[in-house]
Amino acid sequence: MNRKNFLASILGMGSLLSLKAFNTSDKSKTMNNYSNELFATFGAIHLNNTSIEKATEFWNRIVGMKLRKTYNKTAEFGSENKTLIVVHEAATAPYMAGYSGMYHVAIHATTASEFAKMMYRIFANNYPCSPTDHTMSKSVYLTDSDGVTIEITLETPERFKRVVTTGGLKIEAADGSLHSASSPLDVEAVMKELKDKDLSGYVSDETKIGHIHLYANSVEKSNTFYRQMGFEQFNFLPQFMYADVGAGGTYHHRIVMNSWHGQNRPLAPANNAGMRHYHIVFKTKERLTKALNSVSTYEEKEGGFWVNDPTGNLIFLTHV
Repeated sequence: MNRKNFLASILGMGSLLSLKAFNTSDKSKTMNNYSNELFATFGAIHLNNTSIEKATEFWNRIVGMKLRKTYNKTAEFGSENKTLIVVHEAATAPYMAGYSGMYHVAIHATTASEFAKMMYRIFANNYPCSPTDHTMSKSVYLTDSDGVTIEITLETPERFKRVVTTGGLKIEAADGSLHSASSPLDVEAVMKELKDKDLSGYVSDETKIGHIHLYANSVEKSNTFYRQMGFEQFNFLPQFMYADVGAGGTYHHRIVMNSWHGQNRPLAPANNAGMRHYHIVFKTKERLTKALNSVSTYEEKEGGFWVNDPTGNLIFLTHV
């Protein structure tokens, strides 16, 4: 069964793009379970693509990132002062569905006006996309030149209250209204926040990698791995083949795992486009040490520590 049909069957909905913010407890009762401050963030996400030229067209013109540096068939993209995405021309085939690995990486705008600007850029270039409302966030999904899924997100945890499972799975918003997990986004309302239509600049320096969503070969094993590293449980729903963990603060959807592509699936062949590795930056040495003590093996090199999660995803760990 494909992912869309699977989600529709378990949620009783006709169309879904993503499963997010599932927490069956009232928000006022669950906030005490999370750290008030962020204890980890993401560094740059490294992707393998088939063409630096095509990747530059996507990240520069469509997403609005600056081409910051090129070297050895590698290109760095981001804001004026920060690299967010590193593309390596190391793939010989596009992204292949049905394998474990990265489902998507999410680039988070930090203001409603910045989110509107990023969305406007996509529309102005007539680039295919899917604007989606998850209640806890507003998003737009698109794919790069090799079919790798990218999400652009505005965090809105203040709109979320809880998940309601009676009569199917729905999200209760803070105002008491009920919504599907992935509703059509009110694009007109988003565009009201647009300050200007000048697309000559780049994304704000406050733009960040906000979460990463993984296809896990085992949600249970991956969830345990990230919990033991010190991340905080937000949702663990093995009946839906889904889990996510947070890193403190008010938005708890940081590392996300699902097996909607099928359980026990291997990583895609190394020559396919997709994630090369991702970078977790802990705020303290103590947090990093806790993470390292939780894993069976790691390699220290290039100023940090390299580990693999149970699916095989490669992670670079450092601290501030």
